[in-house]
Amino acid sequence: MRIITLIISLFFFSASISASENREILDLYKTWVAAVEEGDIESYVSVLHEDVKLMPPTSEPFEGKEKYKEFLKPVFKSADYEIEVKVEPSVEFLGDVAIAEYEYLIYLKLKEGQSEIDQPGALQATRSHNAYFDVLIRNSKGKWVVYRHTWRDKS
Repeated sequence: MRIITLIISLFFFSASISASENREILDLYKTWVAAVEEGDIESYVSVLHEDVKLMPPTSEPFEGKEKYKEFLKPVFKSADYEIEVKVEPSVEFLGDVAIAEYEYLIYLKLKEGQSEIDQPGALQATRSHNAYFDVLIRNSKGKWVVYRHTWRDKS
């Protein structure tokens, strides 16, 4: 009987940890959406791992948090964004690694005087429907952060 109680207890403890971790990752994506809509580079990169790799479908990858930050400067300088969540992030845990898949409709409005976003890999269309795939890991402080980020066009 004690073994059954122990197994059930471990299951519920594990489930509550996963629910808490899932909430942490979903909050990370809410932070990310707000950062994009506000053009806030610092908030955006606050959820990235130091060795993050951005893998846009239309350019070579960008590796490291500082290169990602440089990537974002012309992106946010040239346009304003609105994000419509089509599919909420679905998170799968594999120990200290998590996989997130989700879909966003991104509306891009070029700022006055801009004719394009001069950044390889940046979205250019005024409306993009993308399916995203991210790998997240825990950083040294135990916080979930984005380690790999890529997407494909569903338009």
